[in-house]
Amino acid sequence: MGMIRVLGDIFRVLKHIVRQTFSRPFTYFYPFEDREYPERTRGRHIHIRENCTACGQCVRACPVVAIRIDKSDRKYEKDAALYFDYTRCIFCGLCVEACRFNALFHTPVVDLSEPSREALHYDPERIETLEREPLEWRGRRFR
Repeated sequence: MGMIRVLGDIFRVLKHIVRQTFSRPFTYFYPFEDREYPERTRGRHIHIRENCTACGQCVRACPVVAIRIDKSDRKYEKDAALYFDYTRCIFCGLCVEACRFNALFHTPVVDLSEPSREALHYDPERIETLEREPLEWRGRRFR
């Protein structure tokens, strides 16, 4: 009885090894391909200045003071320039919830790799768009 149990365990292990050998690995080639994120992922913010009324609720709601508002920099009649400090942001989503005018949203962009810490301080022009320069590292360009 003991020998049959041992052989059954060996065949179970061999079956698992064969299945794993011929299955495709579940990995992503990170710099070259993005992974799929859930719809409600809290990634980088985007600010729509046309909808902003400079009420400052997003600044008051931020628990780590990662948002700074400049009401003197006006592009439209009632807007303000937002400055984000992503070295401090914890992506809690309280600023997006506090915005009653649909001017601040999370995007699914979660990779915020930059060459320096100062580059993680987003000014109004960078926070309005999702475009960014590709990162260069060891002679290769990524995204």
